[in-house]
Amino acid sequence: MMANQVYNTKILFWSRLISTFFYPYYTFFNFFRKKYILEDIEVKKILVTEYHRIGDVLMIAKTLKSIKSSFPQSRLILLCNNPVQHLAEHLALADEVYPIKVPWTDWSWSIIKWIRIWVFARQIAKKKIDLAFDFKGDLRNSWFLWHTKPKISFGYDVTGGGYFFTNAQEMNQELHQTMRANNLVTKAGCKIIMDNQPDLELNDKGSIVFHNGVTDPRRSWPIDYWVKLAKSLSVKYNITIVKTPESIALIKQLKDSEIKVDYFEGDLIEFKLWLKKQQCMIAPDSMAGHLAAYIGIPTISLFGAQNPKLTSPLNKISVLVTPDSKCVHVSDHWRLCKDCMNSISPEKVAKTVFRLLSRLKTYQEI
Repeated sequence: MMANQVYNTKILFWSRLISTFFYPYYTFFNFFRKKYILEDIEVKKILVTEYHRIGDVLMIAKTLKSIKSSFPQSRLILLCNNPVQHLAEHLALADEVYPIKVPWTDWSWSIIKWIRIWVFARQIAKKKIDLAFDFKGDLRNSWFLWHTKPKISFGYDVTGGGYFFTNAQEMNQELHQTMRANNLVTKAGCKIIMDNQPDLELNDKGSIVFHNGVTDPRRSWPIDYWVKLAKSLSVKYNITIVKTPESIALIKQLKDSEIKVDYFEGDLIEFKLWLKKQQCMIAPDSMAGHLAAYIGIPTISLFGAQNPKLTSPLNKISVLVTPDSKCVHVSDHWRLCKDCMNSISPEKVAKTVFRLLSRLKTYQEI
């Protein structure tokens, strides 16, 4: 069964319990902080935090552009995970991009790492932030943002810790991540740029791209399924495998099976530039699908137990492939489940690809 909200009940319970212990301390110091009204200040510097994966930043990319459009005289500062920095700069998502590795994304409880991140927050505070946004609603994110000392801050009070923001908001956990970000910035008066989807790139001479790399193995699709899919599609189309640490075993099996495929290897920016010339992308729920959607490439995304309603790639041609049957597994998983991915057959994905490319060919001929 797919999770229909961002945070499960267990996480919500413990986060809200922990937040009650911090409440007296931070509300005391909030009393002594100067109060500001957004309409009465000149917004010179805006801070946005998104410490998670590359796909998370790509899902708020259009929100960032909406912020820049609404506050054209301001400098937008983005704090993101280390691997995202160069791509965010390349896409001009912010005026300043700073890489940051927060301990909670790796579930690290090292006191030294937490002190370092606190020191980093204090350094950001020296920039004198006027307006700040955090889209996750994670108690730890909220705690960090408070220490950057923005005059006005917007964030979601879902895991507790609404007292960390000057303007805490209720989160609709059933909305897509992009929509949640858009909803939050509108509370600060931002106008969302609606017509900002890229034109669909139709490159019938390009390859069908396989990207099987994922950050969590429970999101991965079985290697023998990829091999069967490559065998089926290579009869009619060029197949290119993106070389990642996770693709090593796949490449070996393809070579052993003597299936003709090409390979791409390069950094993230090189990948983005090359991908724009390809025919379509096939990937699990990962960065690759979101990047393809962002630049306008037809995207086929494989979603297992995770709910595509919350995090699917968004573009004019984005097709989802999900399990035929409901998850009946034990409660040791929440949004990720290896068995759910295994239940998506290569035959089903192949049919989806053939149907999509046939539709695109018809579209080109019109």
